[in-house]
Amino acid sequence: MQAQVDRVSPVLVEIKVEVPWTKVSEHLEQAYRTLQRTARVRGFRPGKVPRSVVKGMMSKSVEQDVQNRIVEEQLGEVVKEHKLEAIAMTSMDAKGGIAEGTPFAFTAKLEVRPTIDKVETADLKVERTLEPVTDEAVDNEIARLREQNAELRTPDPARPAKDGDVLALDIQVTVDGQPRPDLGSTNTRAELGAKRLLEQLEEGLKGVTIGEEREINMTFPDDYGHEPLRSKPAVFKIKATDIQEKILPEIDDDFARDLEHESVAAMKSKIRADLESSAKRKSDALVREAVVEKLIDTNPVPVPPSLVERQQRQMIGELMRFQQQFGDQMPLGDELFSGLRERAERKVRAGLLFGAVAAQQSLQVTDADVEAELGKIAEMTGKHIAKVRADYTAERRDNLRMQILENKLLEYLVSQATITDAPRPSLGESPAEEK
Repeated sequence: MQAQVDRVSPVLVEIKVEVPWTKVSEHLEQAYRTLQRTARVRGFRPGKVPRSVVKGMMSKSVEQDVQNRIVEEQLGEVVKEHKLEAIAMTSMDAKGGIAEGTPFAFTAKLEVRPTIDKVETADLKVERTLEPVTDEAVDNEIARLREQNAELRTPDPARPAKDGDVLALDIQVTVDGQPRPDLGSTNTRAELGAKRLLEQLEEGLKGVTIGEEREINMTFPDDYGHEPLRSKPAVFKIKATDIQEKILPEIDDDFARDLEHESVAAMKSKIRADLESSAKRKSDALVREAVVEKLIDTNPVPVPPSLVERQQRQMIGELMRFQQQFGDQMPLGDELFSGLRERAERKVRAGLLFGAVAAQQSLQVTDADVEAELGKIAEMTGKHIAKVRADYTAERRDNLRMQILENKLLEYLVSQATITDAPRPSLGESPAEEK
């Protein structure tokens, strides 16, 4: 075999191969012998079909199969010899095909991973933004806990509904004059004034009393989540079957003890600590994202188009799965697809750079790393470590190893980055007003 490898671009190579007739003849001979043993031809016993009959009936398909086998075999040898990281074959030209007594020649183009000699990590400069935990944030969390632990009771004496009340509703809907039982419901719970109902329904239910039925005429908003209902006129017949008011607990030591704190002071201290931990986790995550973006911008390596297309298809698939999961809450508008290819290209470039950094720094995932992560999972889920090990086998364990390696890479990159704290706005000054 004679082979010539030319690099057309950092991600594309052209391979020209010439296979001597003796090699081609061996493949043809083997293919015909196999067919003679297995072919079923009327008038001949199995295994007794003459070569001339087999060749006359099947020469075209045999030559095509042999050609495909030779191309695959020879390309595999070239890729191995030249240490090419092949991704996909973009074209293959064997115009002459197989001709008796002559070498078989073909030209193929392969997409390959680019060679990345060095990844620059010394000039990764990012800002860290850490939102301070204010007294207002602590108070808001306490307000949320009060709402969460509120007692619901029927007002005595009975009164009309007001904001903050939880209503039980039986709903019938007509759209464009047609009944829509799929949009109706029985004993639906809704908090008045919580802005979870459409604005017209909120207004139409104010002051309703138990047992009262109201007819509310409205038009669905132009941007309503379920597109077929946008701008459609509708009539809602709603009956309030129950009204309950919220009784919020007092903020005192009894309330704190109900939430497993010693006192109000201890509760506030724990809430502040939790909010600060959450703010730090968010800040750390944003720093990691910023470092990766800087890494991509600092190292503009070329990317193989087929990897970008594969990543783009994967991202579209994820969007479709989210849409199926959340339905009308997540309409797939043009804005979700805007810039999708660019995002896919940056993800691919990040993956290539991660692989190069891992090689440069000899970052590896050991069995001890995997065992430590499995221990964390067991502690977090409350499962026995043996059960967790049994759960993480084959592909799932491979994915875990990849996640561990990615975390190691991110830790290394963050350690190499220059991180400065972003200036905080002065008291009473919003970030938009900073100069």
